[in-house]
Amino acid sequence: LLLRLLERDSPRLPRLLALIDAHLLSPHGLRSLAPGDPLYRRENAPGDAPYWRGAIWMNVNYLALGALRHYGDGDGDAARAAARLYARLRANLLRAVIGEWAKTGALYEQYDDRTGRGMRSHPFTGWTALILNIAAEEYD
Repeated sequence: LLLRLLERDSPRLPRLLALIDAHLLSPHGLRSLAPGDPLYRRENAPGDAPYWRGAIWMNVNYLALGALRHYGDGDGDAARAAARLYARLRANLLRAVIGEWAKTGALYEQYDDRTGRGMRSHPFTGWTALILNIAAEEYD
């Protein structure tokens, strides 16, 4: 899905969109791991905070937005679902990142899926700088 390898009329697409909406979408972006997963927010090792276990990462969200926009350009129920999910995800990401920028003056490596709070490295202009492409709706 993220790499746009599915055909727009794939019978898998509606189910994938529903799973993303139900399990990965948060008020702040797409989580890297669903809350129902046994490894969600668990330490990588004793004393080592979770890394790819639930946080919001801009690089993955950028790919997701590009794919959702791609699949949303079309007709049918799946296209409408992708377009709705695209709009919600984009708004959630912009609100989270801009909100943290307003509070702290920094971009972060990742964002908390529950609070939207910036986490780990900052200032971090690596993949989090993709928020500019997201604001401009540039995905190619």
